Amino acid sequence: SARKDIRDHYYQCNIDAMDLYNKSIEILISKGIYQRSPYFSKTERGHSITEWGYVMDLFGDKRQLNSMEAGNIYFNLKKSIAAKALVIGFKQVTKDKDIHSFMEECLHTASKNINIFSSLLQQENLQSPRLMDAEITNSDVAPFSDKLMVFHAGFLFHLATTYYAAAMITSMRIDVAGHCDASILRDLKTISSFGRIMIKKGWIEKLPRADDRKELS
Repeated sequence: SARKDIRDHYYQCNIDAMDLYNKSIEILISKGIYQRSPYFSKTERGHSITEWGYVMDLFGDKRQLNSMEAGNIYFNLKKSIAAKALVIGFKQVTKDKDIHSFMEECLHTASKNINIFSSLLQQENLQSPRLMDAEITNSDVAPFSDKLMVFHAGFLFHLATTYYAAAMITSMRIDVAGHCDASILRDLKTISSFGRIMIKKGWIEKLPRADDRKELS
């Protein structure tokens, strides 16, 4: 953005978000409910990669996950677990059949991704983040409009593809990269359903577009 007031606004938004994040983490730690990422033993010195098997381990026993791979898996699991809980809540309160069906698809996609990446950590005897399903109340009264709930669900899946892509390009284990790629494809399928329902309901505004020079001339 060229306008300074807009840049200042977004700058302040970032500061406010980080302040809120720090406060939330401190509260979770003080109550003993903060979930820490997988623990890795400290190495005495660095080691260089000297074998292609470190990356191309398609068959047989695979090497252990490195800290970056496990960190990305854990982070994406926390995101997917939060999305799953949110979708369960939205699905529980919506009365619209189309939206209910969309939330069901979101739930299936999130559950599939959670199961796959949780198993990767379990195979390495690393802990997975806890599910949040039990935190959902039995209320069937919608706290938000259908439009807002659908938008939030779709936004989370749009965002997920970015994080899975980051995890894929930083993973040196080809099977992990493959799982990230498959998760992106599953999320893109769900995003297509999101687009269809938003258009069907008339909930997407047209953005300003470039002038049609052919039409003008």
